[in-house]
Amino acid sequence: MKARFLAAALALASAGPAFATYTPVDISSYVNGNVSIRPDTFPIGTSTGNQGSGVVFKTSPNPANPSVMGTWLAPGPNSSLVVDLSGLGITGQASFYALLNNYYGTPGLDEYDITIKATNGDSVTYQSIGGVDTRDYNQNVFTNTIASTTFPWFDNGLPDPQRLDLREFTLPGSFAGDTIASFTINQNDNGDIALFSGLTFSDKPVITSVPEPGSIGMLLAGVSVLAMAARRRSMR
Repeated sequence: MKARFLAAALALASAGPAFATYTPVDISSYVNGNVSIRPDTFPIGTSTGNQGSGVVFKTSPNPANPSVMGTWLAPGPNSSLVVDLSGLGITGQASFYALLNNYYGTPGLDEYDITIKATNGDSVTYQSIGGVDTRDYNQNVFTNTIASTTFPWFDNGLPDPQRLDLREFTLPGSFAGDTIASFTINQNDNGDIALFSGLTFSDKPVITSVPEPGSIGMLLAGVSVLAMAARRRSMR
């Protein structure tokens, strides 16, 4: 009986994030390359990956070879990519997610910066520190560690495996009523290449691996409600 109550309370606590609306962005027009070493193993199309995050992305094929997944690759030192979002009507967003990796990576170095701009001029920039926020897509010897704001999203499971990592970004509260204008990557590390494979916005706060205080409160409230209901039934 208690186990059933706890399960129901957990369901109540997790109900909020489950109703997040994801807005995947089609980045196919920006694709200029494909990941090496068996790129045919990566997903193409609308996918949530295979690592359980539940975040939806539109992953695009390489224009030169539709059978393999495409990515945007920084073509050289100090390169940048600006994804124009001004005509998509992406408004009132609380967070966004991106599939971001690098080819090699240097621990502790700011590999590339991510900037989001709104049509009213609001702007926010996020760093991408090697071995903290971003790591190489080849599971190799360069940068393999990530912090709690980066999650494995896809792993092709090969003996010499590759991966795509999901990075989560919280937008400032000032963006709550804004319309998103652009997403920009600025490459900082001249000796490396940023790898960008997907972009998705959400009207809810970012996912986390640990329940936020609000979720814990909802859990306790759910347990209390169920306990009261059980007590009333036992008194009849």
